Order: sequence, then C-alpha cells, then structure tokens
Amino acid sequence: MKQWGRNELVEKVTPTWLIIFRLLTGPMPIMLWIAALIEGVIENFADMGILLGIQFINAGISFYETTKAGNAVAALKASLKPLATVKRDGKWQTVEAGIIVPGDLVKLAAGSAVPADCYVNEGEIEVDQSAMTGESLPVKF
Repeated sequence: MKQWGRNELVEKVTPTWLIIFRLLTGPMPIMLWIAALIEGVIENFADMGILLGIQFINAGISFYETTKAGNAVAALKASLKPLATVKRDGKWQTVEAGIIVPGDLVKLAAGSAVPADCYVNEGEIEVDQSAMTGESLPVKF
C-alpha cells in the first residue's frame, strides 16, 4: 500500500473563490458589469443599483445551486464505497476497492463491478463498458 498508494483517482476540488469568480466573469455577467458602469457614468444610480442587484442575486443563486449539486455528488460517492473479494496472503477476504494493490487476486462474479485494472487468469467474461466507452453491447475478454 505504501509503494502503490490507494486504488482511486485523485479528486480535483475547485476552490470556493474560483467558483464565485467564474460566476461573476462569464459573458452575461460582463455585460451586466458594463451596463452598470455606463449607468454609473451617466449618473443613473437607481438603474445601476438594479443591475448590480441582478448581478449579485444571480451569482448567489448560481453559487447555491452549484455547491448543492457538488454536495449531493459527494454524499453519493461516500455512500457507494465499492467492495471487492480478493485473495491476499492466501485467503479470500472482502475489502474496500480502494486498498487493492498489484498482486491481489480479484474474484469477479456475475453482476460485480471490476474494482481495478485486472488480468483475466482463467475463463471468459463479458464486461459492460457502456458507462466508460458508450459501447452498447458487453465486450468479451
């Protein structure tokens, strides 16, 4: 485990400040900034305030929806910890898929998910790769 690390992809987390920055600098927000600036230059402060209010309300709602969706995905990932049956140290055991290391013998049964990069030692299996490749039919190995 120390040599190979965990059997999982590194998750990229976007900082909060970058999410807010992107919400305030998209094409439509830039047009609102320009319109608010023009309204300020011509001293129409009421319209400028309305435009700035629209800008910040829109960014606030978008930020809320973005973080809510991200939290839902994180909760789903936390609840779906994949397990695998492996032969390690001469005995079969069920372990979390994240701690599988090279040299473990993984047992695959009908309907099970492939928890790591594996070689098929004996027999033939069909793998549904549709989530990864869009392939409509199972692939035989």
